[in-house]
Amino acid sequence: MATTCLALAAAVIVSGAPVAAASAATAASAGKTRDVSECFDGKCKITITKPVSFPVSSTLGFTTLSITRIGYTVEVKGTGPGVNSSTQLSVGGNGSVGALTVRVLSITHNSATVRLAPAPH
Repeated sequence: MATTCLALAAAVIVSGAPVAAASAATAASAGKTRDVSECFDGKCKITITKPVSFPVSSTLGFTTLSITRIGYTVEVKGTGPGVNSSTQLSVGGNGSVGALTVRVLSITHNSATVRLAPAPH
């Protein structure tokens, strides 16, 4: 578990500044710095510099969310028992994974910023 947290911390940037190695992985939302566990409900904005995976609420239709920048696209994948749903998007792209909506806000040569939100009922 400690290895996973450190790996996630190295992979996520908040407001353009690297996250301290000793802290947990973080996400940025509405100008506030929050622990990536606050993305558990599927509502956050996150910037990544390498692939990340973290647990999410099963109400989204899966239990683990993975986000990977592949060149100038982003793959967002939801997995869980008997579930494997994914979408690949470029900048400005909108998509969904299970009951989660995804919008790619930006992609650079070393990072991607994605906004996540639960799909409206």
